[in-house]
Amino acid sequence: MSKDAEIALNLNWYDNDGNNLVDEEMITNMSVDEILALFDAPFWNQLYHCWEASNKELKAIRPNVKHTIDTDKYSYFVEIYKIQKNQSY
Repeated sequence: MSKDAEIALNLNWYDNDGNNLVDEEMITNMSVDEILALFDAPFWNQLYHCWEASNKELKAIRPNVKHTIDTDKYSYFVEIYKIQKNQSY
């Protein structure tokens, strides 16, 4: 990864009754490697990845977000993506 790129780790939640994105929050105090191990998945394309978070993953993520997780109301997804900085076109 270049020095001009950062990795974003986000928890996104969607209404169970409509599939609309409600909000998102950065996951703090977890590394990319911890998230990849949690989902047992490689960061195969080195650019973007998204997984649906089950209760197992949410239990590990819960202490690292401010949002109160409520699986009765929301479906949760974790996104990892590379943020490019200082791009010139």
